[in-house]
Amino acid sequence: MAIQTGFTLAFAAIMFRKRTPANPAYTPKAAILLCLRGADPFLEQCIARLLDQDYPDYELHVVVDSLTDPAQTILQAFESNSRLHIHVLNDPAESCSLKCSSIVQAIRELDPSFEVIALCDADSTPHRTWLAELVAPLARENVGATTGNRWYDPPTAAGGSIVRYLWNVPTAINMILLRIAWGGSLAIRRCVIDETGLLEKWSTALCEDTMLFSVLRRHGYRQVFVPSVLMVNRESCTFGDLMQWIPRQLLTAKLYHPSWPATVGYGIISVIVPFLAVALVAIGVVQSDVGAIRAAVIVFVGFELSNLLLVGLCQWAASRQIASSRVMPASLGLTSWTMLPVWIVLAQLISPLTFFKCFVTKTISWRGIEYRIRGRQIQRGTYSPYRESAMETQSL
Repeated sequence: MAIQTGFTLAFAAIMFRKRTPANPAYTPKAAILLCLRGADPFLEQCIARLLDQDYPDYELHVVVDSLTDPAQTILQAFESNSRLHIHVLNDPAESCSLKCSSIVQAIRELDPSFEVIALCDADSTPHRTWLAELVAPLARENVGATTGNRWYDPPTAAGGSIVRYLWNVPTAINMILLRIAWGGSLAIRRCVIDETGLLEKWSTALCEDTMLFSVLRRHGYRQVFVPSVLMVNRESCTFGDLMQWIPRQLLTAKLYHPSWPATVGYGIISVIVPFLAVALVAIGVVQSDVGAIRAAVIVFVGFELSNLLLVGLCQWAASRQIASSRVMPASLGLTSWTMLPVWIVLAQLISPLTFFKCFVTKTISWRGIEYRIRGRQIQRGTYSPYRESAMETQSL
């Protein structure tokens, strides 16, 4: 519990930092890359906001999966904007994910005049100064990349969405403190991409972001977290989607980040008390030991109430940064907060299963495409254009 409290307080301290102002003296030419496979629920708002950034010299380069992709319909409404450039993914590599193929293709097609490459996910709705705030720390020569993170804002009290929110709270904390980048809000200096050979590394990778810390450190660069570019995600999900999505998130850390053992350790700590309490209750029942049962119940209830307080503290701290971006998160509501202890317990119960799936899985599905995992080698399955009715929830 002390470790969880310490991590939470560290996260709150970071979120309470003063907003990093944009640096008007440092505005290198930037390209925002947006990779699309399917039309996410908030895609129209995402594109509109990316085209309305308060930044003097940038372009939005969208790489869409195919000519028949559902996202094409939404893109047509913005084709007259001179900042928008639409590319279609051609000949995706079989040794990496479609997203990595899209990023590699887009960067190779960019004019050399672009000094900064920014990445955004289609489930984000960035505020007007997002790009400027993300780019500002890159003015320091030893900073190779900057990153934000995501914060879920469940639109309803549906169980899958609430459990994803609860799973993401400690995950976001871990990612920030252990320096795990998030590709949904990320900027990298172009010269760093060239120097570190990132295009070649991405050409054999499942994801573009988790490896950055190790690659940058190896070449003497820093990765900086920017609290003000914390992105709100208001999409919903089902439990079925969640049980595919969580193991995939864990898998990327397992494959590419040196702090993977710490992530596992933190996960074990978060669930060990509930499982021990259940074991003690079972032993107490078998031995007819009322005192042991009472002690186990008290410990369990106290632990879960403390978790509820820590979640509340994290939500409060995150809301301050989100509000400073003029993007107000919606309240979970009294009903959701009343039921939150139940959902916390459920999130803890499924945690061992998700870790188990992460360790044993050899094949994952991502937006309707299967990928075979062999050590760190990725083998993409048969490609097919996106068919919205047959795929999983858009945000996953």
